[in-house]
Amino acid sequence: MEGDLTVEVEDTDEIDINQMKEKIVIPGEVLSEDLNNFSPGRGTTKQGNKIISLFVGLKVIRKNYINVIPLRGIYTPTEGDKVIGVIVDKNPVKWKLDINARYYGILKPSNTVERTQKFRKGKPDRAYETTQKFNVGDVLIVKITQADRLHHPELTTQGKYLGKRNTGKLIEIPPPKIPRIIGRKGSMINLLKNMTNCNIFVTQNGRIWIQGDNFEHEMLLIDTIHKIEAEAHTSGLTDRIKEYIINEKTKRGIN
Repeated sequence: MEGDLTVEVEDTDEIDINQMKEKIVIPGEVLSEDLNNFSPGRGTTKQGNKIISLFVGLKVIRKNYINVIPLRGIYTPTEGDKVIGVIVDKNPVKWKLDINARYYGILKPSNTVERTQKFRKGKPDRAYETTQKFNVGDVLIVKITQADRLHHPELTTQGKYLGKRNTGKLIEIPPPKIPRIIGRKGSMINLLKNMTNCNIFVTQNGRIWIQGDNFEHEMLLIDTIHKIEAEAHTSGLTDRIKEYIINEKTKRGIN
């Protein structure tokens, strides 16, 4: 599980601060009545032939989906999302995970099964399945398999990059700030990865797992992420962050 992780994020454009006032919407606001060309996305719902906002936030169109990015608040689980959770309780039939949402996520043993090849004299003998074991306090990357507004989301650790993180560091920022960490077409996150020599896994629930080749690079990345968080509402952020990292490397005496 501790192999190299690629940066896996949505293709999320940076928000143009000069257009924010034109895009701010409120709960119940009609975002579109054109269901032939648009579909409801994150933070929206469909009522009749209208797409309605669920939050105070920024209206953003991705392809033919209309989304609303909340200006503040906790994460709203969405089926298919990969998120970082922390186990807060367990019993023989399930683990309960804090996923920074209204309800805890539920992980059942049947959704943690690993299929492994058993070898005899260097050749595959048979495949067998084992249930992964987790404890309270463990950090897991999971995928949401079922979610709605009234029940606990269901989770799985079956899939690429999913499972327990034994090393690295976990940090958390408000979920609405995540698009700024990603940047336009992944520009910001690629800059962070390349300039700090760190692996980064960013998730929609506001949590970020990082692992660098040394402590100094990890701390530089953490400080940089918090700077982005504080200045997320400003324009020209990517260039300033690049300059900040260069200056901080000189100050801290790291390459």
